[in-house]
Amino acid sequence: FETYEVPCKNNAMGVKGCGEAGSVGSCAAIINAIVDALGVDHIDMPATPMKVWEVASKAA
Repeated sequence: FETYEVPCKNNAMGVKGCGEAGSVGSCAAIINAIVDALGVDHIDMPATPMKVWEVASKAA
């Protein structure tokens, strides 16, 4: 494993952003929360209100 420093030329500090790194798992976390809340095994993405309603109705 090797790393290379390549400073950004667009700002005085030479830093780059990595804000997207924290959002990678957000979709899976939301789907897991819905599955857990409804007590079902699976729900397909995107979890539209209608799809959540249908899955919740069948689970009840």
